[in-house]
Amino acid sequence: MAGKDGGKIEKKKNAIYLRLSIEDNALRTKEKALWLEEAKEKKDDFTKESFVQNQSDSIENQRKMLFEYISKDMELAEQETEEFCDDGFSGVNMERPGIKKLLKQVKQGKIDCILVKDLSRFSRDYIELGTYLNQIFPFMGVRFIAVNDHYDSRKHRGSTIGVDTAFQTLLYDLYSKDISVKVKSAIKSKCEKGEYVFGQVPFGYEKSKEKKNTVIIKESEAKIVRRIFSMAEDGMSSVQIAKKFYKENIPTPSQMRFPKRALKEHYFWSDQTIRKILNNRFYLGEMAYGKTMRRFVGGKEKILLPKKEWNIIANHHKALVSPEVFARASLFRQEQSTKRKYKKHPLTGKIYCGGCGYSINYKRQKGKILGYFWCRKHALLQISECCTCFDAAVLEEIILYEIDKELTCQEDLIKLKEVLEKFQAEQLQKIKEKKKIYKKEYSKQKKEQMELYKNYALGRIGEAEYRNKSDNKELQIQKLLCKIKELEEKYRCTEEEYCSQKTTGKEIIKCLGLEQLTQQAADILIEKVTLYQGKKVEIQWKFGEADKKIT
Repeated sequence: MAGKDGGKIEKKKNAIYLRLSIEDNALRTKEKALWLEEAKEKKDDFTKESFVQNQSDSIENQRKMLFEYISKDMELAEQETEEFCDDGFSGVNMERPGIKKLLKQVKQGKIDCILVKDLSRFSRDYIELGTYLNQIFPFMGVRFIAVNDHYDSRKHRGSTIGVDTAFQTLLYDLYSKDISVKVKSAIKSKCEKGEYVFGQVPFGYEKSKEKKNTVIIKESEAKIVRRIFSMAEDGMSSVQIAKKFYKENIPTPSQMRFPKRALKEHYFWSDQTIRKILNNRFYLGEMAYGKTMRRFVGGKEKILLPKKEWNIIANHHKALVSPEVFARASLFRQEQSTKRKYKKHPLTGKIYCGGCGYSINYKRQKGKILGYFWCRKHALLQISECCTCFDAAVLEEIILYEIDKELTCQEDLIKLKEVLEKFQAEQLQKIKEKKKIYKKEYSKQKKEQMELYKNYALGRIGEAEYRNKSDNKELQIQKLLCKIKELEEKYRCTEEEYCSQKTTGKEIIKCLGLEQLTQQAADILIEKVTLYQGKKVEIQWKFGEADKKIT
């Protein structure tokens, strides 16, 4: 077929979309077990065929149903059909590879008709589904058919979806959330019974092949764990243990569990790995569960709960060490937190050791001991060329002096302006992305506000509860609006500065405020700093051609 310009017009095709989520599988398995148990109690005769109706959602059955439907429709049968599938993906959001590929072809105008088994296969979010059925697909001229729901968009042309279809999509959304709650409850129930239903087991254990959801000691790993506790009990630090294991070529947990991967990558024991083992109460025979919770049903974001709220089962499995040994050897401190309490140094992530090549750590000032940089790998690798210690204040003075010298070189000012412009462009992009996140959160809060009203309208919550929650939700929405406005103002100011072509070298220096080394100055000017023994420093700038070496 040729277009008006003589070019070939690509023929549109049908698209069948198949989806089966992990939750669907889990729920079906649970329902099947309950059905079989009930049949046994009633002494009913049951066969494999009698349970076929419970398997109607499988990928193969969806495929068979849709192709049968196409074969009976002359218009659809004449067109080419392409399959899009998401096996093991939830329908509560659109973050699925198959659906993304399908929607991309829709945007390219390659799809004429989309067929699904039912509306829930495409999406379980009734708002998202309504947007596609009422706005996007009609605008793109795409026909949408849900076979089991007897829905054909061609019959709804010029109007929105019917009340029955809208109500059905709402039921799918609620059903999806119900599945999520049921699966979570099933997992919690198994944990309460002492079953281990998580992914990998800690080093020293393995999942039993004989008894499902139980853990047993893996002796080849357990002897290393026992030795770590024994060495710590004798007074050795985590660094000393890691160093000894490194010298003795003791295989790491990754090397033992993934030998093929270990051949391609370099692994060695670290003090963090040792501390993680010494702090893990799983080796006392305890199993903890319920450490996190979802922010909302069906969501992905998790919140770490306080340790006092964790559920702990004592004597869950065979312990590798006794409580006395654990108490003497463990480095665990309940009051310690992994959250950063202090601002990071401007050079963090940019400074490296000239001896071993690894990044260098910063130790902040504590009392009379001034802040300094040190190579933590030196204690482990014992490389003589490592920079073991470098005064942070001295290094900052050296870098500020060299920055001042570099900025006064007229030949580099043009390049520096280009770097600054690039940095400002990156800042504009970051503001855009942050604004996008806030707008997404704003949309989510509005959606939850709508959901709240729906629950109130359906009589699920009382007026007092609705008003209280609604007021809190409105407060969050207003805060988000303020943040969005602040970002818009920040974007406007940064854009004005970015567009200005009158910036001189002195104005750049004044803008950066280089009386002290700031994070902004480090990000704009410095690519990398390498420290050597004998107080030697090598600075790699983000402008200029050669590195600057200072002795």
